[in-house]
Amino acid sequence: MHRLFASVGRKNLLLMGVQGFYWCAYCTFFGFIVLYMQNRGYSNVQCAQAQVLIAVVTLIVQPLIGYCTDTFLTCKKFLLLTTAMAVPVAFLFQMAMSNTILCFAAISLQSILFYPSASLIDSWTMALREEDPQIQYPLTRSAGSVLYALTALIFGNVIAALGDKVIAPSFLLFAALMFLCVFFLEETPCKNRKKDNAEGEEGSSQISGWEAVKILLKNKTYVFFVLSCLLYHIANKSTGCFISNYVVNIGGDSGGLGLLMFFSALVEFPSMMIMGRIMRRYPLGILHLFALSGIAVKSLFFLLASSMPLLIIGQLAQGISYGAYVYIFVEYICRNTPKQLNITAISLGTALTSALGGIVGNYAAGLILDLWGLAPLSLSAMAAAILSVLLFLPAAFSKPKKEAACAVG
Repeated sequence: MHRLFASVGRKNLLLMGVQGFYWCAYCTFFGFIVLYMQNRGYSNVQCAQAQVLIAVVTLIVQPLIGYCTDTFLTCKKFLLLTTAMAVPVAFLFQMAMSNTILCFAAISLQSILFYPSASLIDSWTMALREEDPQIQYPLTRSAGSVLYALTALIFGNVIAALGDKVIAPSFLLFAALMFLCVFFLEETPCKNRKKDNAEGEEGSSQISGWEAVKILLKNKTYVFFVLSCLLYHIANKSTGCFISNYVVNIGGDSGGLGLLMFFSALVEFPSMMIMGRIMRRYPLGILHLFALSGIAVKSLFFLLASSMPLLIIGQLAQGISYGAYVYIFVEYICRNTPKQLNITAISLGTALTSALGGIVGNYAAGLILDLWGLAPLSLSAMAAAILSVLLFLPAAFSKPKKEAACAVG
């Protein structure tokens, strides 16, 4: 154990724990939420509305949370507070699933308290790395993918055997472990907090929330990158929202759903690690095109899927794509936005891509699925993925600009 601490480092291990246990808790709540609701008799449109609700809430609160942690409250304190508050909400959800209003209220609360934590953990890792170059983002983030994969594989079978009564206890376990790892990590200061002059030195000014938004929206490099990521998420989430329908269509069950989630998350680990090695050798824009194209491949195999192996191949394409995308997303924004607004830029970017993409993708998916079925859903996802590649092509081959901030490495 001592050799493990020495070779990997205490901070890396704790960050691996934060990432890993966060994604375990996320999997037990959000990963199977459509299945939970379908098992309680909710329609495809209602399940899509729940996903849209998650995305709408995230779209609103995520930029605010990002600016808050850049300016007022450190990432560590925010994560400790929201993780503790998320546990009773998980129990509320489990008890209230038979009541539509309470069920959607619990989903809304959890979307405020726990869903946005992923981007904060990434941002905190970046800030810690500035103080300690030994911190490795691909290593720590890939721990989340591996543990998510294992949780998805096991939890799918647990649900099949025990039902949805295991949701809250499982969430409590993983949230408590995450809380402990967060507690033992060091804090990093808020970069946008106003600093007073000291000994004749010029103090740094605080950028207001509206000024921060204007700075980011005037950044064309940032805007076109975010637009391509928006289309990426529309394509990915439209099929991902109803992946259980694809499983049922070939005669599978919750165990098969867990297996698909396992394979997808498992290949994120090598994809992320490889990306960490090649990112400084190849243009970041070209690597982003590779990540975007993976969802088009996934959609093609979902369109052709008549058996579990074809769905698995599609999920493997998604896992490779998403593993690359996650790292590129953080790195690209870090390079092309002011350091003072890194967390705000990542949070706003996440809201405008993952959240807004979820609103469009999930709601459209529910309608397409109810009106026309799975094949048109797969075709529309493929079209959105191809459009994301075409949109980013000019930026991918343009001359790189001077970096606005340090890379994540």
